[in-house]
Amino acid sequence: MPDYIVSVMARDRAGIIAAISSALYDLGANITHLNQTVMRGYFTIILSASLPEGVEIETVRRRVESAGSPGELQAVVAPYAPVPPAVAGGGEAFILAVLGRDRPGIIARVTGYLAEQGINIEEFTANVVEGNLVLILSVRVPASLDIAGVQSAIEAVGQEFGITASLQHENVFRATSEVHAVARLRSARR
Repeated sequence: MPDYIVSVMARDRAGIIAAISSALYDLGANITHLNQTVMRGYFTIILSASLPEGVEIETVRRRVESAGSPGELQAVVAPYAPVPPAVAGGGEAFILAVLGRDRPGIIARVTGYLAEQGINIEEFTANVVEGNLVLILSVRVPASLDIAGVQSAIEAVGQEFGITASLQHENVFRATSEVHAVARLRSARR
C-alpha cells in the first residue's frame, strides 16, 4: 500500500478529525502518523496514510474536502517520499527560545540564520501576546557545527532586534522546564 501525506486546514469546530479519518477509512486508508493543532481558531492537520493501490491523489483530496461543508476543508495530498538523510537526522536536538518585543523581520532573520548553517527546524511555535514575541523552536544542529559558536551567533541575531535568543540541548531544556523531569532528577539523587 503506497503512503501519502495529507494536510488539511479549516476553521476549527468539533468533529473535523472524525470527518477526515472517516473519509480516509472509506477509501481503505490506514493513518500511520498524525499531527494536529489549532491556532487562532484555525484547525490544521498533517498526517501520513497508507492507501490501497490504484487510489488516485485527486480522489483522496476530493473525498477529504467533501467530508466537511462545501468549501470548509482545504486539503493537499502528496505521495510520501523518504526524507533525504541530511534532513532526517544527524546532529543533536536543541531548543531555541527567542523572547522580546515583537517587530517585523525577527522570524525571517532567525530562520534565515538557521538555514544558512544547515540547522533543520523540526518543530516551531510562535506567539505574540501583548506585543511580546515568544518563539520556541526544536532544531537539529549538525554534528559538524561548533555549538558554542552557534549559541554566540544566535545571541548576536537576538541583539540585532533587542531580544533574547538562547539555545539549550533538548535534554537540558526538558530537565529544567518540565516539573516531572525535575522531580525525577531529584528522586534519582536520593
